[in-house]
Amino acid sequence: MIERPDWMRPVDVDILVALQRTQPEYIPILANRMGMHLPYVERRCELLADGELITAVTGEVVYRLTSDGEALLAAESSR
Repeated sequence: MIERPDWMRPVDVDILVALQRTQPEYIPILANRMGMHLPYVERRCELLADGELITAVTGEVVYRLTSDGEALLAAESSR
C-alpha cells in the first residue's frame, strides 16, 4: 500500500481522480473541468509528476496516472 506524501494537498487527490476518469488529459481541459485556475493545476501536476504519481504522455504535457497514482487512490478510497 502506498502512503499519501506529506506534500500532497486535497486537490491533488481530486486531480488524480479526474485523471483516472478521463486519462490521458491535457492540463487546460483538466483545469476547466475541475473549475480551477490553469497555473495552479499546472503546478500541482508538476509536483504529482515529480512524485511519480502521474506521467507526461507527450511533449504537449498530456498526463496519465502511474501505477503509484492508482495505488494511492486505492488506498485513499479504503480510508
